Amino acid sequence: MATTFVLAVDVGAGSLRAGLVDARGRVRIAAAEALVVREPRPGFAEIDPGLWWRALRLAFVRVLRDLPRRGRIAAICICGLTRTQVLLDRQRRPIGPAIAFRDTRAASIAREFPGSTAFDLKPRLAWVARHQPRRFERVDLVVEPREFLAGELTGEFTAGLAPWQCVGQVRGDRARPLAGIPVFAGSMDTWACAVGAGAVLPGDAYDIAGTSEAIGLVTAQPARAPGLVSLPWTGDAHQVGGPTQAGADCVVWCHAAFRVRGPLVRALERVGRGPLRADAPVFLPYLAGERAPVWNSEVRGAFHGIARASAPDDFLWSVLEGVAFAVRDVLEVAQDGSGTRAGALRVAGGGARSDAWCRMKADVTGLPVLRSAEAETGLVGAAMAATVGLGLAPGIAAAASAMATRFRRFEPRRARHDAHCARFARFRRIKQSALALAAGGPA
Repeated sequence: MATTFVLAVDVGAGSLRAGLVDARGRVRIAAAEALVVREPRPGFAEIDPGLWWRALRLAFVRVLRDLPRRGRIAAICICGLTRTQVLLDRQRRPIGPAIAFRDTRAASIAREFPGSTAFDLKPRLAWVARHQPRRFERVDLVVEPREFLAGELTGEFTAGLAPWQCVGQVRGDRARPLAGIPVFAGSMDTWACAVGAGAVLPGDAYDIAGTSEAIGLVTAQPARAPGLVSLPWTGDAHQVGGPTQAGADCVVWCHAAFRVRGPLVRALERVGRGPLRADAPVFLPYLAGERAPVWNSEVRGAFHGIARASAPDDFLWSVLEGVAFAVRDVLEVAQDGSGTRAGALRVAGGGARSDAWCRMKADVTGLPVLRSAEAETGLVGAAMAATVGLGLAPGIAAAASAMATRFRRFEPRRARHDAHCARFARFRRIKQSALALAAGGPA
């Protein structure tokens, strides 16, 4: 009997990953192709959409090479990074490089759009109109990376479809071995990673820990919370949350800047597993501005409480804690705004592979942390969407009950949680001072 797979794709900032996911949510075969986001000028972050298309084709070749003889691909679903705009002309060709999620070139223009930031579409298009008018005149459609790749496969370029909606079928002249296979719209990488980690029911919180963290809380109804976004989530539930700028990028920076002893991964585990450093500086992780919950591209990070005894390991410990504080900060705003209390924090992404950091996030938030046994939860989430689209599951929650079942649990330690709570109060005060400084007011 043939084994049915979904060919799932997750487009990230550093790589494009593709894999064959079976009906139990196991990623049986996977391949990754490296990507590079260029920063040609301060504040700019760009990527050539052609690199995505090349990476997709190469990843498909590698995955199909190892497809089991009795395996069958039932569908393709592409998920990926968001707040990244691909500008297309009438012939659906890219007009220059895509503007990546961390690009801040439109920071000054964003002030002209109430409620907008440098990361939003309107200020970015306004920047293109003012600084690259010929390029702007050719814009006919704006899509995100996953929508661009689905269009390249099918010839159908669309925006705004539900994750389980079919875009079209693969054209033979674009990917001959996959011709005729349905392609599903997918969603943002945060959605795919979170639902792939099992965050599908009200009360499920999630933290997708990558270069930056994306945090949210699943709710039964739409909710309003300052600085956060409420979105439909599974068809039966909603979520309130948002992406931050803080994450593993802060750890990489600290490890290099303070010359912390040992390779990065070993240093993280050594420091994170060590004793609670109550006298360590408190870190505000706004090295490149901050998105949720403050949406301020000009605010900057800080260490507070540096002493002569502060050593490199102390700074790294503070950075791990500061990123965890950013997670708690978003979750508290989400809980207050929605009236929904989080029962557990489901984590995924590269940062979640650290046992020490998972334990610290449990201690900081006071929530059990659940880490999926499947590292590529973005691929699993994409496969869930295709499973629903194919009619093999009545909804995402049902798909998750079959495909997201294996976890490791990290319980919060009460004494450490109490100590982190006192430091979190300082974090909140430092945050308000940094925002006041960014606005030009008194700290």
